[in-house]
Amino acid sequence: MSRIPPSLLYLTIYNPTLQPELLDPDNEDAEEQAHILFYTAREHAVSRDRMLRQVGLAKALVNFSEMFNAGVPCENVHSQGRRMIMFSPEPNFWVHACYEVAKTPRPTPSSNKSKDTKGKSKAKEKEKEKEQQQSARNVLYDYHDGSVHDIALRTHFERGYEDFRLLHGTFSSVLSGQGQQALELQLERFFTVWAWKWDSEDDNFATHLGVPLHPLHAVLTPLLDKFASTLPDELMTFGLIPPYVVPTGTPKYPLALVRYILARIPPPPTPVPHKKSSGYVEPGPPPAQAGPINTTATTSDQRSTANEGGFAMPIPMPTMPAMPKVNFSLDMKNVKWDWPTYLTFGKGGGTTKTASPIPPSPSTSTMPVSLAAVVDPPQNPQTPEIGDGLRPPAVRRETLDVDTASLLEAISTESMGSYTRAASPAPSALSKSSQLGESGTQSALDTGGNVSPIDRGNSPDGVPDITPDNVHPPTSLPTIDVATRPPRSFLAATVHLADPSDVHTTQRKRVLHLTVLGQQGECTMAIVMDVEHTLDLARLADDTVALIRSMEELVMDQAQKKDQQLPSAAKILQPKDKYIISTNEYTSSSAAGFTSRSEHLYNGQQLLRSGMDVLEVFSRGQNPQHWHIAKRGLGATSDGRPLEGEVFMEVARKETTLTDVDNELAGVVRRFVEQA
Repeated sequence: MSRIPPSLLYLTIYNPTLQPELLDPDNEDAEEQAHILFYTAREHAVSRDRMLRQVGLAKALVNFSEMFNAGVPCENVHSQGRRMIMFSPEPNFWVHACYEVAKTPRPTPSSNKSKDTKGKSKAKEKEKEKEQQQSARNVLYDYHDGSVHDIALRTHFERGYEDFRLLHGTFSSVLSGQGQQALELQLERFFTVWAWKWDSEDDNFATHLGVPLHPLHAVLTPLLDKFASTLPDELMTFGLIPPYVVPTGTPKYPLALVRYILARIPPPPTPVPHKKSSGYVEPGPPPAQAGPINTTATTSDQRSTANEGGFAMPIPMPTMPAMPKVNFSLDMKNVKWDWPTYLTFGKGGGTTKTASPIPPSPSTSTMPVSLAAVVDPPQNPQTPEIGDGLRPPAVRRETLDVDTASLLEAISTESMGSYTRAASPAPSALSKSSQLGESGTQSALDTGGNVSPIDRGNSPDGVPDITPDNVHPPTSLPTIDVATRPPRSFLAATVHLADPSDVHTTQRKRVLHLTVLGQQGECTMAIVMDVEHTLDLARLADDTVALIRSMEELVMDQAQKKDQQLPSAAKILQPKDKYIISTNEYTSSSAAGFTSRSEHLYNGQQLLRSGMDVLEVFSRGQNPQHWHIAKRGLGATSDGRPLEGEVFMEVARKETTLTDVDNELAGVVRRFVEQA
């Protein structure tokens, strides 16, 4: 049967030292209820008694555990189908959550009784239905104990508190500065959304270890340190190349800020067709050589080509074969249809009868019909007979009624179709209506868009000549090179960072971040400063863009050098060993990435952090037979500086022995220490 994934049952935040404003002697639970600052549950309606029992159980577990080990309260409680977690992010404030592990319903036992005969009474039928309903209520489940891990669960809720503190400050500061009602309101707005948007099965083992470092952070960090040296000492900076981070040599900011800026990076702009309503300028009178053009009437073909983006361009339509007038006394077998030579039909499958060639006319030329009428207008246009029932007399066959502005815009555009994000090999020729003049420059900076330069050709007024050589078949709209767009301006945000002298107090800071889209993707630089600090943002933006360009060139050079090193065939076919190294909440993983969800890694991490002085854990699964290694401590650098961290590795080769795995682990640690 289907497996039910793990889910949150309830989450609460309470403070046992709070007292009600007005103590009601008739209400015995008023004091206990005043302790609860926030509560949310999977069930929409939860009684007050049940809420108080859940919070009271958490208090009792914490107090009971402190009786045996003072100062070390209870953190986790396991049952067959649930996991309970309690931790105190601040003095007297507690976060308590209950998670239900994954479960699978057991199949109901099939009934061995024979089918009842048709003469069975209705009472027996009702009794059988009641038994089926009762068995549906008492469904038994098989619980998956390894679907929820204590360390990953605790890390997730600790990050939730850090995100709240980054945006609003600590619980104590909000309670003392704005009051209990304001704190309850902020907790309700933040944690109600945060608690139910997380799916534990979407994360892998590397998610809860930290933010991944860029693979080339060893060569990118010196560039960032050089840029940081030009800024005042109180400013902090770091770089982001999603999903990686490029920290400075001595990072002084919390990782919650890095995750916050990663979530604020705007997505790349999607090129859209330029509409007439934004900066459209009507062109002047049409050229004299364009012939008679009626701007008040359009054909049905032209009306069908007008799209929602504001384009009203006449797209040339293929010439349909002319059909003679229908006469009811006409013998249909002897009618000569005016089919072109390429639309001939034969009586047999192998022989065809070729029709007589038709002399070309202006309407059947290779040039589009709308352009042919403008370039070379006929001297004696044929006018269809009035009242023939086919077309209105105002519509002519050779000279179509077109919109002058739309015609010029269609001619000056290289292609028609859908915009693409790929960069065009040559600058696209855009119409006057899509150019950005002096008034449009600021809007391009604000939106981050870019318009390719216009190809004005040899015409003095900037409009290309209307000649057959310049006419191209409509294929696709001109592409926009988003890689050469002008840099965006700084985006600002206000955050609360912990005071170095007291971790339970925060200071308001301002964060400026700028994102530039290059050939290797997006790159963001963030600068943290005091709220009252002022900087020359224009000059700072230029320096930031220059730094991003330098980092991009360095990344491209390293990528080219890596491409020149061709691996051997045996190395390509051999399964890749995956590893991840965690140091100071930053992670460095193998080139193939680390996306394992193995329970062996979670169990190894729990043993390393159990306080039993465990340094290495080796384990091997049954199906598949992969090795899993966990190691604490990375040794020391060449200058004697110790490196604290953890290494987790997964080896997928069946023939590997314990000695081979140990050698692979030593090689990974040695290469990491050399780069540190």
